[in-house]
Amino acid sequence: MHDLSWPGSYGQENDPPCPPEPETPRRRKSGALMLSAEEARHVRVAVRKLRRAFGSFNALAARLNMPANTVRRIANPKGTPPTGTFAIRLAAIAGVSVEVLLGGKLVVTTPIIGRAA
Repeated sequence: MHDLSWPGSYGQENDPPCPPEPETPRRRKSGALMLSAEEARHVRVAVRKLRRAFGSFNALAARLNMPANTVRRIANPKGTPPTGTFAIRLAAIAGVSVEVLLGGKLVVTTPIIGRAA
């Protein structure tokens, strides 16, 4: 008795084999927005400063319109390296130019709540 539920591996056993699926090329990231090691360090420091100013990673991530875990990983020195696009977003949130952010000259002052000194 023939088993009809199990045809050959590519249809009928006398059919020619199917050609292999073509591999889709992987997209490479553009080198135009890659940061140097020093610039990446400055961006990480800026993320940590802005986190303190906004109160939490969640608040900062909401302003950046990104997941909080992504912002945490970028702030971690051993985590995901920041990109140029992230640096541009961060500079816009901080209200400074990208050159100030990448140069490590970002100064963040926390607002004083209560009576003036």
